[in-house]
This record gives sequence, C-alpha cells and structure tokens, in this order.
Amino acid sequence: MRILSIEDEPAIIKNLRKKLSGLSPNLEIIAAKSKSSGVSAIQKKEFDFIICDLRIPPHDNSVAVDENHGLAVRAMAKKLCPGTPCLFFTGYATIDNISDELSHGEMYDILGTGKPYPMTRLLTKDKFSQCIKLLTEFNSELATLDSINIDCLGDKVNLDKMEKRALRLLARPLEGTSVEVQELKGLSGARTLRINAKNQNGQVVASQFAKIGDREKLRKEQERYQRYVEPLLGVGHSPTMGRKIVAGIGKREALFYQFADDYPDTLFDVLRVSECDATTVVESLREILKPWTKLSEEKMLSLHELREERISKAELSPFLEALGPVEAQEEVEQQVRTSCQHGDLHGFNVLCNASGGAVVIDFGNVGPAPACVDPVLLELSVLFHKESPFRNGSWPTIEQTESWFDIEAYLRGCPFPKFIKKCREWASENGGYSGLPMVVYAEAIRQLKYESTDQHRALGIVRAAIRELT
Repeated sequence: MRILSIEDEPAIIKNLRKKLSGLSPNLEIIAAKSKSSGVSAIQKKEFDFIICDLRIPPHDNSVAVDENHGLAVRAMAKKLCPGTPCLFFTGYATIDNISDELSHGEMYDILGTGKPYPMTRLLTKDKFSQCIKLLTEFNSELATLDSINIDCLGDKVNLDKMEKRALRLLARPLEGTSVEVQELKGLSGARTLRINAKNQNGQVVASQFAKIGDREKLRKEQERYQRYVEPLLGVGHSPTMGRKIVAGIGKREALFYQFADDYPDTLFDVLRVSECDATTVVESLREILKPWTKLSEEKMLSLHELREERISKAELSPFLEALGPVEAQEEVEQQVRTSCQHGDLHGFNVLCNASGGAVVIDFGNVGPAPACVDPVLLELSVLFHKESPFRNGSWPTIEQTESWFDIEAYLRGCPFPKFIKKCREWASENGGYSGLPMVVYAEAIRQLKYESTDQHRALGIVRAAIRELT
C-alpha cells in the first residue's frame, strides 16, 4: 500500500511509520511537508491512500499554516484522483461548512467487497488511533484484492499496479480468483485488453474487453457508445458496455464490455492464415456497420478541415518539401457523403470467431466523418499499424504507392489482393469515388506523425491522392 502523508510535524510522520510498521514490506509512506510538495506528489504519482493535516503551510519551511492549504490539496486530489480515499486531520475547531464538506463525500466500492467506501473523512488529531485502525483494515482488504492472480498471455503485456487493480476490481465481486489477460494493440493511449476472469474451480465468470485510461477520454467514449453504438448497431455486432470503474485505480478509469460469444482472433490473425476468410469478415463488417451509413448526409468539406483533424501544420511541416505545395488543394471545398464512422477501424479492433462472425471494439473515435473513412482505415492499417504483421513486407514498393488509385498496378505482388479489393469496394459503396481521394489524403498524411511509420510509403500514397484531386 502506498500512502501519501502531508504533514509539517515530523513527529507525526515518525509515529505513523512506527504504528504501521507491521504492514511492511507492502507499505510505502511518502511524506510531504506542505501544500506545494503535497500537490506535486499527487501530480507525479498514484497513491492508495492520502492523509493530510488540514492546517499546513503553503511551502516547505514556511510557518504560515492555514486550513485553506489543506483544502487546496483536497481540491487537487478530487480533480486528479477522485477515486483515491483521503483522510484529513484537524487539531483545531473547524467551521461547520468545512467539517460537513470533508465528512460527507462520495462513496465507491474501491476494494471489490460490494460495500461503498468513503472517499473523504475528517478526524481530529486526538483520534490518531482510529486513523491507524482504518489504514490497517484498508491494507488487509487491499491485500485480499491484490491476491487475485493476473496471468498475462504474451511477452509484451506489462501491466502496472493500477491496471492490474482495475482487473481485480472486476473479478472480486464475481468471486474471481484469477484473470487471464491478452493485450489488443490499440493506438489511443489507453490499455485495451481481452480478459477472462476465472473462479477457484477454473470456470470463466467474465469474458470481456477492457479499456483502462484517462478518465476524460473514457467518459467521452462512453457518451459516444451510448449515442452511436448502442442504439444503432445490431445486438451481437459490438460488445455490450458493462461495468465502469471510476474509483480505486488512481488517476484512471476503466470501461468493461461484455461479449455475447467467443471471438478469439483479430482480423489481422485471420488475414495471416486465410485471405478468403478475411475477405468474408470485411463483407460482414459492411453489413454490421450499415445502420451508420444508412443515416448519411452530404456536406461541403475542405481538405484542410480533414487534415487538421488528423495532423497539425507543425507536425506536417518537415514533409512539405517532399509533398510540394499543398495549400491550394487543401483550401478547395468538395461535397462529401458523411455518416457515423468507427474512426479507428484497424485490424486489431475487429475480433472474429470460427464461423466468420465479427464484432468491432474500441469506440473512442466513433462519430460523424466522411462515409468511406472506415474501409480506408482498415486497408491502410495493413501497412501502417505499428503491430501489423504485414507492415515490413516487400509489397507495396514506393512506385506502387504512387499508383494507389490504379488498383491493378498497386496490387502487383500483393499477398492478399482480394482483401484489398474488398476494402476498396466498400469504400466506394459508402462514400462514392468523389470523396475517396480526400479521405485517402487525410488518412495517409496522418501516418507521418507516428515514428514507426514507413514515411516513404505514406508520402507515396499522399502524392497519389493529390494527383487525383488536381
């Protein structure tokens, strides 16, 4: 258990360490002496528990103690890690409104026991023994939670403490004693994981897709899911949103999605084994996502608008010499068919089962966009996703990327031409040919901001799109 103690009296910190010494070696107490050092610690690290004297100085070595400095710590903790329990000490009479505010806060099940735990408590310093009792009990429950085994499948799955805690918080209320974890290669910055929680008999009690990350981004994803996915896509074509963990995992939150059936493979897995099966999956995706494309509308869009959403002018500037002048093309407006799109439809965000069924996952970018964005992204992910098993192949040559719109020339030597053609058919069906060069330009040029990108291939496709636009 990692505790942050914000206290300007060294004797109290010493006493805290002494009283909690029996909890070692699992105990780590980080001491801060003031508002500034306490806030700095909260900003830099994640804690299981925060203890703060309400009357502290603004800076280390200052003697100007004031309750407002303790309240400032509370405000920062509430902003950055509202799911971390905080205990505030006062040795003086505290005005009623502050006492009420600190004694009656939000409550969450942060230990997986099924019982809500108060996020804020206020104690007078003469009840120090009660603080020790609270921390000892909390540590005991935390140890039980952390005893749930996490079995990471794959060498590259390295979960930190709070990511593991999120999975355990899902498993414990279901009487899960272990969790199998497989990473799904997302690009959003959040951890995307396939998990199976099992009980002591080895039975699966939950098979879910988990996403752990920045709380604001996940809240926006939840809003997008509830607006665009849940009411529009058919049952079984996307996972059902289940539990949301908003407390107990530091500065992050977690979303869990429940699968109706077992989908053990990604589309990249399928394509690596069978082009025919992968092509069938693309056909399934066209049908799955039709409810979005049926609600299309025509809009006037400029290339500049599309590009700015994907890569800034500053990020693009190192490549302008290789592209030539693009300002004139970017300012031209064109009528484009738009609809709801997934917005991040790469080969790892499509999960498949043995019968050719598919589901889409990861909804952080779902929303209105040109209607051919998803099939273009799916095709380009074969070349540009940093974990794509095909990105380092000999196809396509740089010369072929310059011929992206000449499908026969582009596909010479391609190991999966039927898959590529099926993506192109889908793109033309969704957006019509008029909008395709704009989308290809925007999505290919976006790849230039990623360090892992084959920049020569990306630039070749961008130049091909520019020629189509002129």
